Amino acid sequence: MITPIVEVKGLKMYFPVGRTITGKPRRLLKAVDDVSFTIDKGQTFGLVGESGCGKTTIGRCLVRLYQPTDGQILFDGQDIARLSEKELAPYRRRMQMIFQDPYASLNPRMTVASIIAEPLLHTDMSRADRDARVRELVDLVGLKPDHMQRYPHEFSGGQRQRVGIARALASSPEFIVCDEPISALDVSIQAQVINTLEELQERFGLSYLFVSHDLSMVRHISHEVGVMYLGCMVERAPVQELYAHMLHPYTKALMSAVPIPDPDLAAASERIHLTGDVPTPIDPPSGCRFRARCPYATERCAVERPELREVSPGHFVACHLHE
Repeated sequence: MITPIVEVKGLKMYFPVGRTITGKPRRLLKAVDDVSFTIDKGQTFGLVGESGCGKTTIGRCLVRLYQPTDGQILFDGQDIARLSEKELAPYRRRMQMIFQDPYASLNPRMTVASIIAEPLLHTDMSRADRDARVRELVDLVGLKPDHMQRYPHEFSGGQRQRVGIARALASSPEFIVCDEPISALDVSIQAQVINTLEELQERFGLSYLFVSHDLSMVRHISHEVGVMYLGCMVERAPVQELYAHMLHPYTKALMSAVPIPDPDLAAASERIHLTGDVPTPIDPPSGCRFRARCPYATERCAVERPELREVSPGHFVACHLHE
């Protein structure tokens, strides 16, 4: 039986916008608003949606780079959402993050060896053991031994991202948040990085939260997919089920924008064009947050927020059309 390594329950992350004379926030930006999902051990959960929908914020909350406003984050059964930094220390080694920008996430003043070894400085490993571990990780991600004494500016984007992957693996984590790890890379390099992540997952039984705009890549690497819109999860299902039977109007519009390499199929497919702009998370619409852009919106959508309901085994959708 597959057991979950991460369970997210009612996660909320609000950011204050502006402050009064007394120091109280004038308004709240609701980046993540009541999101729940589960990531099983050895599995990949893909998170998709437009820019600003809260995907990266969720990932940063899971590894506790952000202190959540509310909700639970159960890591291997332990709620880490409210733990102090001292209490979090044992969990820091078990969860890591691969950042989106391989150019900005590496210290330009440190060599590759120093960057990869940095997470190991807080362990009781000897210098010789650390050096051996760094050499092992360099080889594991497809870099060469002579790369160890080079600096980040001497590498291509794909090589820099491999350094970031090696750094994330240094502490032998069980769970890794991959925050759009291929979006800043050339198409020819993206497949190499994805293949590396898949090989590492199979070898070490890693669990991933894979955040991406690339819906075709999410389909390739994920076991389950969640679709985000304006801080809320509107649909969640196993990957094959979601791509075969999309239910939420936003999911259908999102998937219709994926380029099709076959010209004949592309000409026959229908692109769904959404009207209007994405509302601000500072002042989101009442009821369903997608209603202002939804062609099927009714009066009920304006007053009642749809709950994420299971409409078929493992397939959840937040839409009044499917109740």
